[in-house]
Amino acid sequence: MPCPETIFRQTQITSDFSHFLRLAKEPKRMLNDLFETAWKQRELTPEQHAPAFLLAWTVLAATAEITTGEVNPESWSPAICVDADWAARFNNVMDNPKSLMRMYVKRFAASWPIFTVADLKRVDAVLPETLTREAVITAYRSNLSIHSQPDCWLRHLDEGANIVPDWQHTLSAWVAVRRNLFVDSGWYNTENTARIVANAFLSLIYFLKESKLYFENPSLKPDIFDRTQVLTSL
Repeated sequence: MPCPETIFRQTQITSDFSHFLRLAKEPKRMLNDLFETAWKQRELTPEQHAPAFLLAWTVLAATAEITTGEVNPESWSPAICVDADWAARFNNVMDNPKSLMRMYVKRFAASWPIFTVADLKRVDAVLPETLTREAVITAYRSNLSIHSQPDCWLRHLDEGANIVPDWQHTLSAWVAVRRNLFVDSGWYNTENTARIVANAFLSLIYFLKESKLYFENPSLKPDIFDRTQVLTSL
């Protein structure tokens, strides 16, 4: 079922996807080269996916900058979150049961919500990454000053609702992972685990590919990694 809290809402900043579709060949090639650099790193181990997530995030941020005219994620993320074109590209892929993006989004959603590390540090509540996700959620949610994304997810967990992780939910979780990356100088905490960051990266990189925003070089050798993942996800 859809989440009633993710109904499109007007924002002062808007997104126009036609700006990206009309982008000149040279900047589009530059962004696609950056995408391919990130794309090749999906075969690395989960512990090596943090730099890859940063690369994929850079591609997403540049694309959002093109469609909104805004550089700051605080400005462009709300705009693309409620944009019908962005949402349709994501949700159409999610409708495909054989989609690898769909598989990784579901794996990513299994760790939701993503708690705000800045809030955790402020109240000295950062826990080690060795705890189970269920224990982490139980520990953090008792403090109402600790925010999390998607901000409606705790309620969904309490209700036992079968919520499809759609564009609005997933984008907010990607944003949360990016915000958390460098807040804790100790790095290793419950919100920066290899599982969370790897699934954030893989869901994002497959979104960029399967939504046909960007393409891998067709001259590259066919990759058995994709075929194996498809078979194991069915």
